Amino acid sequence: MHYLTDNLLGLIEDNATWKVAFGFNKGDIKLVNSGGKKIVEHHKSLAEKLFLADSSGRWGVKSDIKKLANAVKKRIVKCVCDRQHLTTKY
Repeated sequence: MHYLTDNLLGLIEDNATWKVAFGFNKGDIKLVNSGGKKIVEHHKSLAEKLFLADSSGRWGVKSDIKKLANAVKKRIVKCVCDRQHLTTKY
C-alpha cells in the first residue's frame, strides 16, 4: 500500500467524524455527526493534514488545495469501493 494511502486511512481511523462522513465503521463510538461540515470540507481538511503536513516537502503552501482535496476524495472512493467489493458475498 502506498504510504499516502496508509496515512490517509490512518487519519480517518483516528477521527470518528471522518469515519462516519466517509462511510467507514465507527466502532464503539455512540454519538457522532459530521460537525455541520459538507463532505467537500472534510476532503479539504484531510488534504491539508495529509499533504501539507507531509515531511517529504513535495507539497507546499502553494499547492492547489482544491486539487489535493479532489485527490483525497478519489482515493477514499476507491478504498470504500475496494472494501465493499471484498466484503460482498457472491
